[in-house]
Amino acid sequence: MPEFKTVALVEWHWSGHHPVYFALFASALAEIGCRVVPFCPAPEEFPALIAQTPVADSAAMARIEPADRVPVPRASRMRPARFRPAVHAIRKFGGLGNQLRAWERQNSARIDLVFFACVYDFDFANIALGERFFGFRWSGLYLHARSFRMPGSPIPYVGSLPCPEKIFSIGSLHSAGVLDEGAVGPLGAITNGRKVVGFPDLSDTRLPPAGDPDWGLANKIRSFAAGRPIISLVGHLQRTKGMVQFTRLAEDPSMKDVFFFLGGEVNWVEIPEKEREEVRAIWERAPNVYAHLQRVGTESGLNALISVSDIVMAAYTDFPNSSNILTKAAFLRRSVIVSNGYLMAERVRNFKLGQIVEEGNIGEMREAVLTILNQKSQPGDSDDDLRLAYQKRHSYPALMESFELALGESKP
Repeated sequence: MPEFKTVALVEWHWSGHHPVYFALFASALAEIGCRVVPFCPAPEEFPALIAQTPVADSAAMARIEPADRVPVPRASRMRPARFRPAVHAIRKFGGLGNQLRAWERQNSARIDLVFFACVYDFDFANIALGERFFGFRWSGLYLHARSFRMPGSPIPYVGSLPCPEKIFSIGSLHSAGVLDEGAVGPLGAITNGRKVVGFPDLSDTRLPPAGDPDWGLANKIRSFAAGRPIISLVGHLQRTKGMVQFTRLAEDPSMKDVFFFLGGEVNWVEIPEKEREEVRAIWERAPNVYAHLQRVGTESGLNALISVSDIVMAAYTDFPNSSNILTKAAFLRRSVIVSNGYLMAERVRNFKLGQIVEEGNIGEMREAVLTILNQKSQPGDSDDDLRLAYQKRHSYPALMESFELALGESKP
């Protein structure tokens, strides 16, 4: 039983992996004996999400509350610019604190700890300025560890530098979780003795039942491939996912008998216009490319797409972080190709999950594809112990163990 009996689980984001993580976190906290008070942007979606977890019943939770997200204040002549960070932090974290205290009054119960399901630098950079108005002990999962992997490198699409030292050194912190096992030590050096716990990069890896509509797109891709090997790049498609390099690879003469599939919404913001025109032209003319530029609706539908692929491309650029696409591929026994230098390459190398290439090197990507396709079996067939070790490390039971550690005793 953890030290804390009632835990408010807070999530401000609701795209990509966030809903799945939130439901799994709520389930795991309930299973280790906590009363969970969920605060999320879409309370109406939570019962269906929790129904797919081991707890399976939202009645096991306290009433689901909306997580009010405070917008960044616009410039104002009435307020000097130097005060805006403090005002925003007070509104944001003080406002959340008021929500939590209102719940306590309404339920005649005390919240022992707040756990943030996702800690992004840009959300929490000024938490110290709002700490007194927040008023709760807290923990949370630091999703990215860029400052430890790529010191001095700005956050893509945001432009600011990571600032974990401003977030995890404040007095109200109880503990911190991090997805990058290599960041546990460096992050621990700035938490003033509060424990840092490695969390699994888990994912929903279940396949839809036979005949389920979630197989529709996967079956369509398999039909289009007409027996050719399938290489997929799926998820939120953006510059850091290597979308441009993936598209260029499809036109390599040696890839003419390989089918390339892109699936997901595209973020065009940081892709130069010339490259936008180039990839669109290739998608139009290349007979071995199919681009489904819409969000894949369900996790099981995404899993179905990975399961019909021979290779999952995850050769991302400017990306030192974890990705649960790697977890999905490992559980579904699909080979992956990743870029060298950071966390994903370490995991692929240590657990023999696929091939590693230099970032952005299309020639090496081509050779990696050919190497995998020339193998007689998927990686893992002869390395089952390593594959099973990876699955165990990034599993739901591992999540419960991480929560027990994170919610246990820590330096006051």
